[in-house]
Amino acid sequence: MENAARKEPLPPPRPTPSRARRALPIALLVLVASPSRASEVPPASAVATAPASRGPARADVVRFLEQSTMGPTEALVAHVQETGFAKFLDEQLAVPATGYPDLPAMPGNQQTGCPDGSPATCVRDNYTMYPLQVRFFQNALSGEDQLRQRVALALHEMLVVSGVAIRQPSAMGPYLNMLHRNALGSYRALLGELTLSPAMGDYLDMVNNPAASAPSFIPPNENYARELLQLFTVGVDLLDEDGTPQRDAKGEALPAYDQEVIEELARVFTGWTYATAAGATPRKTNPANYKAAMWLYRDAKGLDATHDKGEKRILAYRGAPHAVIGANQDGAVDLDQALDDVFEHPNVGPFVAKQLIQHLVTSSPSPAYVARVARAFADDGKGVRGNLAAVVRAILLDGEARGPEKSDAGYGRLREPVLFVTNLCRALGATSDGVLAAQATGMGQNLFNPASVFSYFPPDYAIRDGVPAPEFGIQSSTTTIARVNFVSNLVFNGIGRSTPTGGTTVDLSRWNGLAADPATLVSAVDRLLLHGTMTGEAAREVTAAVAAVPSSNPLGRVKTAVSLVASSPSYQVAR
Repeated sequence: MENAARKEPLPPPRPTPSRARRALPIALLVLVASPSRASEVPPASAVATAPASRGPARADVVRFLEQSTMGPTEALVAHVQETGFAKFLDEQLAVPATGYPDLPAMPGNQQTGCPDGSPATCVRDNYTMYPLQVRFFQNALSGEDQLRQRVALALHEMLVVSGVAIRQPSAMGPYLNMLHRNALGSYRALLGELTLSPAMGDYLDMVNNPAASAPSFIPPNENYARELLQLFTVGVDLLDEDGTPQRDAKGEALPAYDQEVIEELARVFTGWTYATAAGATPRKTNPANYKAAMWLYRDAKGLDATHDKGEKRILAYRGAPHAVIGANQDGAVDLDQALDDVFEHPNVGPFVAKQLIQHLVTSSPSPAYVARVARAFADDGKGVRGNLAAVVRAILLDGEARGPEKSDAGYGRLREPVLFVTNLCRALGATSDGVLAAQATGMGQNLFNPASVFSYFPPDYAIRDGVPAPEFGIQSSTTTIARVNFVSNLVFNGIGRSTPTGGTTVDLSRWNGLAADPATLVSAVDRLLLHGTMTGEAAREVTAAVAAVPSSNPLGRVKTAVSLVASSPSYQVAR
């Protein structure tokens, strides 16, 4: 975080060429060899011989569920084949949110909250993201609100508040619940709750951020104003509807705003403090309270005494509703007008659309795909702007997302670690206590603890030849091996089985009946995990490895087939 007087230049940092070269291209990704049940899993023979449905093709249904849920299950595949894509999305919009528990706030001092003699789990449960991580995986594996969870994860990665700075899960939980609540609602409403979230206020220094005043006249902190524009809404460059930067006669990208706009916008976000606790006297700087939205301080006369009352010139663009915010307005009015102005900026649709496509479908969407989704952001068909349900529907039903097979070498996205974990566990019908965050951390993604406001991996990260591939920003030889180890541990041994809560296990014995014929077994695993896209060469190699396991060990053959396919590039990259 910066101090109040520090100013950062635009544009934001971008990956250096040397860093980009260290990433592995998708085509060359080589992999070295309360409890809940993820799904009710039918016998393997049903997977291998399921009749063709009158609905959408199974391969496209599996891909659709990879994009719209925390991972396909056989039960969901059958359901969507019966109902179709659109009806499934309608159903998901009606499912209540799972969310996170309301945890008690602890003293700021960890030694005070967990003094000597406390249970060994005191710090873990009250000063780390552990209880929220466990609930995340429990919800992901068994919760009904799969679409909401998937979009909320994307929003968490776009609108970052990190446990690196917000250490108490009691403080982070309300923020995550806010994302779930708004994940399929209005993006403008989301911006309003985001701005007044005490966790965000703490993370990006908007809370207790007074207007400049005598004698020092220190300007207000600019962090939230900067990231609201740069990362949450507009981006640094002016964009066409298809998300491509507008350029001047020299080919240089045109900036969407300048440092002066950030400074003016920062003045809007002054005067807000934590909500006053019940029975307490309001103060200019209330003590930390993460259970309610931030509150605009008002003095005994009801005046917002620490808010900047001057005129503010913010985003000037064609049709800007409040490019100039008038003097002597109430601070709450200033805030609403500023957010309206930002929300209506023509960049917001393509900027948000592209990032959501990258998180849900493919890292390198075509400009035409971005433009189609941006139009859904601009108007949901009923004259409403920023309807996230309509945006997500446009993303998932677009022709660039649908189809039984995608052959473009640049299509798809590396499964980020948490989704790699949830997809495989759900596909295999894992029984789990939700204690899986360490597995994702080993693969480079410490859930709810992104390193910075730029998230776990930057949205503009590119691999060789400039192909966008954000998730490869955390891929390395070490995390690649960790992925294979996760698969091996899950399939052959289970994870955390010695813990009191039971760990995570899979029962693959239902596949034993197919083990006598390695080719049939491999075909069934291909159908389950790769929606039938395994190449002939890969099928022959996996079949040979399975056949090398004695036929007297059918479960060993099954585990070999599943582990090889799940560790392969074809499964690692969701296409």
